[in-house]
Amino acid sequence: MEIVIEFVVKDIFKSAEFYTKYLDFEIEYTEYEPISWMQLKKDNTIIMLVTYEYAKKDIPNFKEYQESTNLYKFRYDSLDKIKEIEKKLKKDNKEIFLDLRKSDYRYELGVYDEDKNMLLITKPTDN
Repeated sequence: MEIVIEFVVKDIFKSAEFYTKYLDFEIEYTEYEPISWMQLKKDNTIIMLVTYEYAKKDIPNFKEYQESTNLYKFRYDSLDKIKEIEKKLKKDNKEIFLDLRKSDYRYELGVYDEDKNMLLITKPTDN
């Protein structure tokens, strides 16, 4: 089994820019005209983006758009890479909800994406 996250987004281009600029994803596929679905990939991780308008039209009884309280973890193998991400996020005044810190078993940095999804950028500690 494989889990693929599909984010329902307000602005697919702003969301794609966030994931490509800060987390180094690449746009792999787009669909429909105007574009309302997109697949992003980094290494073996896939994220799909779909516009709220398309999801509402495609899925009967799709619920009203709301902010997420889910926490999505992106695990990196380099603390330097996380520091680089943090630097770019701060430079562009992105909303960080958890400054880079070392917890019991990992380093972690928390940021909201363009749709207020909570992303935790992590790296396991060496011990």
